[in-house]
Amino acid sequence: MTDVKVLYETSKHGDLHEQVESILDKVVPLVRETTRLELPALVEFRIITPDIWQTDSEADLTGFVSRFRARRPRWQAPAISLVERVSLGHFRKVAPLLGGVLVMGATTAGPAERSQTMLVPEALRHSGVLSSPHYLTQLVTHELVHHAQNLATHHREVWATEKPAALLRAGSIKFLEEGHAYWADQEVTRCLFGEPKDVKDATESARSDIYRDATKDKRIARMAPSRDIYKEGLALVQTAIETVGATSINRVWTDLALLPTKRELKRPELWAERLQRAH
Repeated sequence: MTDVKVLYETSKHGDLHEQVESILDKVVPLVRETTRLELPALVEFRIITPDIWQTDSEADLTGFVSRFRARRPRWQAPAISLVERVSLGHFRKVAPLLGGVLVMGATTAGPAERSQTMLVPEALRHSGVLSSPHYLTQLVTHELVHHAQNLATHHREVWATEKPAALLRAGSIKFLEEGHAYWADQEVTRCLFGEPKDVKDATESARSDIYRDATKDKRIARMAPSRDIYKEGLALVQTAIETVGATSINRVWTDLALLPTKRELKRPELWAERLQRAH
C-alpha cells in the first residue's frame, strides 16, 4: 500500500496541487504494474518555489558527494572537496535558469527509504508542461518511477559498496535510470490516453520566450550532455524488456554486475543478450 502526499509550498498555481494528486491516484497502480517494482510506503511530491528548489538541490548534491567521500580513502578527501566546491559554485550561477525555467521535475533522496519530487510551477509553465494535462501526467509518472528505482537501490547504495562512483550521477547508471523511467511513462500514458505522450513533442508555442532564451545560454549549453540520455536510455531499456521482460530487467537494481557497459549502451542488443544469459 502506498500513501501519497502532495505538499504545497508556494502561493502560485493553486490548482496544481489538485492536478498532481489526481494524476498520482491514477498512475501509482499503473507504475507498479508496468515496472513490476514496489513503491515506497509514502510517495511525496512537493510544489515549491525556485529558491526552495535551489536550496534543496544543493543539499541533494552535497549528500551524494558526502556519501561518496565516506567510501573513498581519506587522502582523497581534499580533492573531492575541491570538486564539490567548484561544482556548487557553477550550480549556483545557473540555478535560477534551471529551477525557475528549465527543470521540469527533480526527484531527490528523502529520509529513510523515501524519495521526494520537486515541482516548480514557473518552470512547468515556461517549459510547456502545463499546456496539456497529458504532459503533466507524463512528468508525474516519470518522476514516480524514480521513487521506485530509489527504493530498489536504496538510493544507489546497493551498488556503492563495490562502486562508490555509483553515488554520483555518472556513467551508464544515468542512462539506465532515465531510459527506464522514460519507457515506463510512455507505457503508462499509452494506457491512459491510447497513445504515448511526450512533452518533447510540445510545439514551440507551448514554451515561453524565457525558456527558449535559457536554452541558448552559453552556461546551459556547456552543461548539456554530448549524448541524448533519454533517447539512448530508452533504446537500451526497451530492447532489454522486449528480450527478457520487465521483471527480469529489475535484477539490475540490486546487482552491480548487470549494469550496462559503455559498449552495451551503444549496442543495446548486447546488454539484452547478457541479461538473457544471466536469466
